[in-house]
Amino acid sequence: MQVFDFDNTIYHGESTFDFALYVIMRRKRLLKKIPSLIKIFWKYKKCQMTLPEFYDELNKYHDLFIENRSFILECVDGFWQKNYHKLDAEMLKKIKPGDAIITCSPSFLLAKIKNDLKASTLIATEIDLEKGIINHLNFGQNKVTAFKKKFPKKKITTVYTDSYNDKALMDVAKNVYLVKHGKCQKIK
Repeated sequence: MQVFDFDNTIYHGESTFDFALYVIMRRKRLLKKIPSLIKIFWKYKKCQMTLPEFYDELNKYHDLFIENRSFILECVDGFWQKNYHKLDAEMLKKIKPGDAIITCSPSFLLAKIKNDLKASTLIATEIDLEKGIINHLNFGQNKVTAFKKKFPKKKITTVYTDSYNDKALMDVAKNVYLVKHGKCQKIK
């Protein structure tokens, strides 16, 4: 089975970041929350907090999500109307039914375009839309854990990703392609 990362692999950019900006530009009062959220992501990226601590910090913002939930979900259509062109046509041609997309992006954001992606499986970050909390952050080792839970007997033949943050996926794949600006370089 082939596995594809989404951000900076299929989608040119970070879709969650782009979506957050799209939402904020339509509800400017959310701007004041950005510095503290950036600090949380930075600390996690620099390994200054564990994954459970990261979850806890992000989930402190659940009220922000809940009070803006319907507005946020309404923004998904407009976001894809504006950003659909960022999907890489050549990468999309590589995806076959039976393949999987494994991403840190939230499933509610990708659900709108799932059929266009052609992969039969989408494993993404899961957010409880009623409570506004992250149930599963699909990042790092969590991607492999989620894949093995869904497909206990399947092997990953090929991984396409833009980042060594997917090292856990790379380690279990037979072939690995590093993707930069739509160009694939075999590294394993």
